[in-house]
Amino acid sequence: MTKKAVVTASELQRASGKVLKRVALGQEHLIVERAGYPVAVMLSYAEYELLLRAQALQSQPGLVPAGEQPVDQQALIVAQVAEDHTASQRGAEQ
Repeated sequence: MTKKAVVTASELQRASGKVLKRVALGQEHLIVERAGYPVAVMLSYAEYELLLRAQALQSQPGLVPAGEQPVDQQALIVAQVAEDHTASQRGAEQ
């Protein structure tokens, strides 16, 4: 489980290397505060990518992650998309 911790903006400025290492290696989410108010959050790049994927899936309810379908169905879907694309290009040329 990822831990949450708070660092001040001045601590981040003084010890940025250590703070970055805590985020990247220590599986920590850091909340950066300035004057006692949260102003930013730091998380690892891998967690950031997961967050973006989750947001994309929520914004497109019809999307299903590729891993949730059997491989043979994935191949059929790819073949159908390619076939539809080719057919639409032929129609546009006529």
